[in-house]
Amino acid sequence: MKKLVILMLVVITVSSCSLFEKPSMTQEEIDALVAQKAAVEEELANVNQDLELLKLKADECAKMLEEATREPEITGNYFVIAGSFKNRGYAEDYSAKITQMGGSGEILDGPYNFNLVVYTAHATLADAAESMYDARINVSDEAWIYQRK
Repeated sequence: MKKLVILMLVVITVSSCSLFEKPSMTQEEIDALVAQKAAVEEELANVNQDLELLKLKADECAKMLEEATREPEITGNYFVIAGSFKNRGYAEDYSAKITQMGGSGEILDGPYNFNLVVYTAHATLADAAESMYDARINVSDEAWIYQRK
């Protein structure tokens, strides 16, 4: 009799256990979830494609910015210097002024950590001297020639 009572309790407990129940989702709900998953995967593919396009555009913009901010190379070994400054900020301000006056406005690293503001650059000393006299009249009466070695 004890065995029968224990067996009955086990059967009642096991039959009422939720592990043996079927899932409560209908076929319509399952189909809706499958469709939603497909839509999310498609949207993810579109987002990844947009991301790749944005990366390409960012690379192009970075290249354009680098080209725009790259300092142009000045040629020649003789430079007519309109001003020289220890402070880089002063040199940049004066460079903008020289550029407005028609000069090069490039800034060279000079001796003793001076920033040299270039009015013009030349291949020969004679051309530089001629330009220096013009700079002394039109830009700065203290213009001088610097030879890069």
